[in-house]
Amino acid sequence: MKKCVISLLLILFSFSVYAQEVVDNLKDTEIERRVASLDIEGETYENVVVTLKSYSPDFLHDKSRVKVTVVDSTNGETIWKKTFKSAYLFVFSDGNIQVGKNNFNQILISKLFTDTDIFVGKIREKEGIY
Repeated sequence: MKKCVISLLLILFSFSVYAQEVVDNLKDTEIERRVASLDIEGETYENVVVTLKSYSPDFLHDKSRVKVTVVDSTNGETIWKKTFKSAYLFVFSDGNIQVGKNNFNQILISKLFTDTDIFVGKIREKEGIY
């Protein structure tokens, strides 16, 4: 009986460890997020709109790419624009957005609190976000 309970607990524990969310990258998709605070390479911008467009490889470009545009929501002025080559766009069920390569995130947009719609973001083009 004791062995049965221990093995049951071991099985339940192993399922909980391996129950991480797995998503595929989005292709040919455009996402727009209002972000309360965005840190771009150490400079902080508030109340911006981030537009992320993912492109699949085609006959001109042989690698996936993501085009990112950051616009000030008060006056419509473009703050930052960049196309990430060989990068992928991931959107998770909790609202988090990641852009980057395998094991190397360059953009991370997440909720400030889980029960609100306030998003914060960070962009690190060269060093990545770990």
